[in-house]
Amino acid sequence: MVRVRAGAQTVTDGPYVEAKEFLAGFYLVECASKERAVELAAMIPDAKWNAIEVCPIVYTQEA
Repeated sequence: MVRVRAGAQTVTDGPYVEAKEFLAGFYLVECASKERAVELAAMIPDAKWNAIEVCPIVYTQEA
């Protein structure tokens, strides 16, 4: 999860945001690395007030 407080980015390892927080929307981005995904998550304005959960999605195309 990514949080931005007082201009400082904090990344924590955890499966879910706290129960008092809720899903208000989502962004689906394609990134070359987890670090880039975290960087983009920190740019989301809501990161100043809420946690932004970063989850990998595996896409496979079956024949």
